[in-house]
Amino acid sequence: MNWTTEQILGLAPDQFTLRAGRGLAEPQKWLALHHDGDVVWGIHPNGRNNSGETAVYLPTFSFICTCNSRKAPCRHSLALLQLWQQQATQFSPKSPKRNLTAWSKREQSKPQRANGRSQPNNLMQLKIGLDALELWLLDMVRHGLAQLPERPKAYWDTMADRLIDAQAIPLAQTIRRLAQLPKAQPDWPEQILQEIGRLYLIIQGFHQFEQLPTTTQADLQTAVGWLPSSTEDPPINDSWLVLGRQQEPAGSHTRHTAWLWGQESQRIAQLIDLSRSAVPEGRWLPTNTVWQGALCFAPSGSPQIATRHGQLQEIDSPAITPTGFGTIRDATQAYGRSLAVNPWLADFPMLLQNVQPKPTESGWQLADPSGTWLPLPEKFNHGWHLLALAGGHFHLTIFGVWNGRFYHPLSVNIQQTWQDIHIWRGVK
Repeated sequence: MNWTTEQILGLAPDQFTLRAGRGLAEPQKWLALHHDGDVVWGIHPNGRNNSGETAVYLPTFSFICTCNSRKAPCRHSLALLQLWQQQATQFSPKSPKRNLTAWSKREQSKPQRANGRSQPNNLMQLKIGLDALELWLLDMVRHGLAQLPERPKAYWDTMADRLIDAQAIPLAQTIRRLAQLPKAQPDWPEQILQEIGRLYLIIQGFHQFEQLPTTTQADLQTAVGWLPSSTEDPPINDSWLVLGRQQEPAGSHTRHTAWLWGQESQRIAQLIDLSRSAVPEGRWLPTNTVWQGALCFAPSGSPQIATRHGQLQEIDSPAITPTGFGTIRDATQAYGRSLAVNPWLADFPMLLQNVQPKPTESGWQLADPSGTWLPLPEKFNHGWHLLALAGGHFHLTIFGVWNGRFYHPLSVNIQQTWQDIHIWRGVK
């Protein structure tokens, strides 16, 4: 395993696990550290009179831990990998205990799945949920937006829960986000009207679903969280650089997203895994790793979602330099073209060159030399880190996603390597 500490920490599912994993990456905090072939394992204190066990199968970074954390990777797995990467001499050769040996044998014999996806299949159930959403939206508009700040929490939660039952997780998340706008944003009526328009367009699209072109059907499915898996285009074999990662809950699933850049194809791919556990059923793809293999792009007016065609294999590759947008205006114009052919586009990848962050009264912004700027998320935590890296100049190269409201930075290029931005939380 040639991953760096930053790449390992980049896999942390949240800031608590990140901080805890950092804190446990010290040999004296473990009762024992061992390795056996492709398995590293350790024993850690767990309560006053108990101990816990953690093991990692290195070829696929699958792991097991008795801490029973619902987060993946857990803090013990992160710490164990950091110790193996930084202080391998602290690990003595020893076969794992019987339960860990049985688990590692299962991992070795487990077939590699090309795509870790749990795909909804009840279109009728979805349409029933969308019909309920349509009536709810019409009722909201009929009574006027002025009453929304007084609406109880149950008003929003009931509709969101119905959409979860219909397996339309992104739409449920939109409803929950709308519930917060009247209390958080001064321009909330404008934002809510924009979201109402987008939701209504999705509903009308499904009313005409059978009559729509294949690409439009696929874009509609993606908008409600049903990932298209079929494509008529041939797979693209390339060396793929991982530019950034995202992980978020999606109902009873966990959604893992890796953004990849093809060296030869010069295409960006959004590789999504939906798993019922917090562990992707494909392979972990840390930022700044390079993988050789073929991807198939799903049909879309603006193709970016891809699936594995066979397995991706990690390789040692010369530095891959993705082509970014020279100006923010170029990036937003490209977004506009994609939105014209896919009006339900949620996340648009933007690799921005020659930018720097600027603090303003309304929050952090990302600006280029022409004076064009994009707003960063509210309460963005890493503005000062980025400002220090820029050194007062337009020198930053950043990768992130634009959702039409703000730019969410995922990674930054530092000395020809890409580093996850979220691992800086708590670093001063």
